[in-house]
Amino acid sequence: MREWNDIAVIAPSRDIDIASVPLLREEVDSLIADGTRRILVNCRDVGFIDSTGLAFLLTRARCLMQRDGLLSLVNASPAVVRFLQIARLLDILHVTPADRPPVPLLTPGESPVWSKSISIREGVENLGGYRHRLLELLDTLPMDRDAAYDTALAAGEALGNAYDHASGAGCVMNVRAYHDRVVIEVCDCGEGYEIAADEEPSESEERGRGIRLMRLLVDSVEVRRRTDVQGTVVRLVKLLAA
Repeated sequence: MREWNDIAVIAPSRDIDIASVPLLREEVDSLIADGTRRILVNCRDVGFIDSTGLAFLLTRARCLMQRDGLLSLVNASPAVVRFLQIARLLDILHVTPADRPPVPLLTPGESPVWSKSISIREGVENLGGYRHRLLELLDTLPMDRDAAYDTALAAGEALGNAYDHASGAGCVMNVRAYHDRVVIEVCDCGEGYEIAADEEPSESEERGRGIRLMRLLVDSVEVRRRTDVQGTVVRLVKLLAA
């Protein structure tokens, strides 16, 4: 069974090619040796991947798969996506393009296929149980295991914030499944916090790093103050397979 603290994000500062692969290989191999099983490669600054880079990514992706892990490329440019598409490697490397279209709006008044509200108990030791409970719910939807795992991991980050800022007291996780998506809202009773969709959180804040990670894992992330009571609501949307 996968652990929940075995994820890492690396961000190459230039193209993944014969010049940069040696250092990247050292970094990734060190992570794998230390037990990391989920590696996200943030390709924001990568404009090109050559055959050496491709061989490196494939071998490490297969290495992680043998350990029940996963290597993903996120924020990939159109050129990189096109290259991997021609090579028929989009699925193997689990590529997410940088120019993802906005999540379509739900039809006004559309009701969920099902919904579940889960009250969160105090005590951060309960966090793992809620992540696994969410996985059980996601297993009923047309999602592959990696998409479900990423969604549960993103929800875990939101739950972690709820425990950090409100100790879990009065917190609720609402899960709603629609025909094309799953929507998860984690509501806490802390002081309240919000951040715009196009705003970059500070890397020096723990919450900021969590938001960055959630944005890499799901299709939409909203963080805003609650309107009913004091606190924060984190809304995550993950689109289902077509």
